[in-house]
Amino acid sequence: MQDMCRYRRHYPGLVERDGNGDMPNLSFYKNKICFLPNGCLIEEFLQQWRSRYSLLEDNHSYIQWLFPLREAGVNWHAKPLTLREVEAFKSSKEVRERLVRAYELMLDFYGIQLQDRDTGAVCRAHNYQKRFQNLNWHSHNNLRITRMLKSLGELGLEQYQAPLARFFLEETLVRRELPAVRQSALDYFVFAVRCRRQRRELLHFAWEHFRPRCQFVWGPHGKLRRFRPLAPRPAPGQAEGGQSPEQGQTCGPDRTGVGDGEAESPPGASTLEGEPEAEAGDRGEDQPEPPSPKETKKRKLEANRQERTPEEPGPQGASDVEKVAQNLEGCALSQGGQEPGDTEQPCPGPPGARPAETRKRRKVDGGAQAPAPAAPSAPQGRPGAGAKAEGPEEPEELEGPEEPEGPEEPEELEGPEEPEGPEELEGPEEPEEPEEGAQGCLSESSGQGTARDAEQDRAGAEEPSEP
Repeated sequence: MQDMCRYRRHYPGLVERDGNGDMPNLSFYKNKICFLPNGCLIEEFLQQWRSRYSLLEDNHSYIQWLFPLREAGVNWHAKPLTLREVEAFKSSKEVRERLVRAYELMLDFYGIQLQDRDTGAVCRAHNYQKRFQNLNWHSHNNLRITRMLKSLGELGLEQYQAPLARFFLEETLVRRELPAVRQSALDYFVFAVRCRRQRRELLHFAWEHFRPRCQFVWGPHGKLRRFRPLAPRPAPGQAEGGQSPEQGQTCGPDRTGVGDGEAESPPGASTLEGEPEAEAGDRGEDQPEPPSPKETKKRKLEANRQERTPEEPGPQGASDVEKVAQNLEGCALSQGGQEPGDTEQPCPGPPGARPAETRKRRKVDGGAQAPAPAAPSAPQGRPGAGAKAEGPEEPEELEGPEEPEGPEEPEELEGPEEPEGPEELEGPEEPEEPEEGAQGCLSESSGQGTARDAEQDRAGAEEPSEP
């Protein structure tokens, strides 16, 4: 398959022969010399050899003269094509006309008819059944067809390549005809098409109709599955913008001399990002792989970060979250394990963050205690003074609020300094949480535990406060 790759790349590094200025292939098409050996002029061949199928089948000396290439063939009398001859073929209408007639003669030999000279569309001929049978019997015609396709690309008739290759794919893969041609159509006919876009469309068509599909080795299945062919072309003879099909074609002769002679595809058109794998021998055309989903997500995240303005608050860091958790734990500890002389303190929040909601304290005695207004924090080591509410002293807490998960934190040492003469709360008992307050009421009405309360008061007065 390396020769197909070199052909599509216009034979890089090829050193042409020094023929002293003679151009035998051009001279043959100008009806000046006969093909060798044992040949005739081009006009005699086009007029007398048409429909002489036995002669065309048995004679092997004419094919290299009818469709010359830049590489040597079996017939040593036929000389390789030169770049000077290529330019002369493209500029001469007489030579171009004879080349098309020679192409039609060979198509008739294979049971095919050229429908449109401008687009190269082909179809079955009226006698295709007998000619298809000859193709199945004589496999050397596959080599002739490959040479025809390559020569059409060299001599300026690239628009003829894809329709002929598509015809053989339809006959072999869809209609199940020409079983002896199927392998050559997939290995050589498709890859003789120089236009990359058309070649990929042919590969996608072959992949869709190949059975079993898992054995298709002429292209990567993932890219073939994602490939979307372009919209169908206009009807023959009517192209967009009033141009002729030849003028408006996407793939034409290579004007740059580099690559496969492919024009740029229209924006947004999906193409196969890569050629068939090693089995197809098209390793020379490396295409960039599409970005993976992970890379796409990373790019989106980076773009969002760059677009975020400085005023927008970004996600909190780990240190901010830890500070919020520690403050919440301190609130729970100060509210759940508070002694009668301690004061409820509002939990300071981090700068810029919303203040956390203070949990409701369980009321055992049925009374309510409101937090005192916050004041500037007292120096470290100086406990804050608490405000007592009217009513009996609180007994021991029966059940405190559940502590959040995490390491236990010591009671806060610092507390807001209360102003002198804190306001005493007077008023009836609040009806909140009657179930838990009922226990306090029972303890007061029964009068039990009065001595125990007095002992606890004396013990609390004697016991110094912990720093």
